[in-house]
Amino acid sequence: MKRPFVSLGLLTGLSLLGPAQAAPVKLSNLPVSVEPSAKLLTLTDAGIRNAFPSAAGRPDAVFMTEDRKVSVAFEWRDGKLAPNEVEKLVAQFPGVIRAQVPGIKTLKAGLVQMGGSPWAQFVFTTPGQGDDLRRELMMTSVGGRVLVLTIAGNVKDYSRNEAVIRTLTSSVRLN
Repeated sequence: MKRPFVSLGLLTGLSLLGPAQAAPVKLSNLPVSVEPSAKLLTLTDAGIRNAFPSAAGRPDAVFMTEDRKVSVAFEWRDGKLAPNEVEKLVAQFPGVIRAQVPGIKTLKAGLVQMGGSPWAQFVFTTPGQGDDLRRELMMTSVGGRVLVLTIAGNVKDYSRNEAVIRTLTSSVRLN
């Protein structure tokens, strides 16, 4: 199944809750807690619905950098994934990405530890207007289901916001 990636332009002007709080926050409908930075904005449920009109592929939680250039989205997927299969994704999923995303310039895959759990990590770039687009998919198993964290932005904006994004991702804890 092809999954569209949201254009950051769609997110501009949408309802935002404002700066995320620094205390650990449990994300609604997800078995995840994070410690968002005051330098991140949280998209409201209405904002998420506006940015992702189709219920298919709509993330459950979205954070954005203050400049609204990079988004971090958390999404439950319907697929099943056993904890011991996360490592297999690193070898298998790059082919899926290449088949579904046209014009991939670079693609790196690896296994990382986040919050004490293994995550398959895929970082890829595609051509964009003025700068390449950068997408990072991180996938893990929670209760036998697939949990996906997607970081989206262009290369330069990601570089400017990398510290804030990495602080958020390093705070992810599965409940």
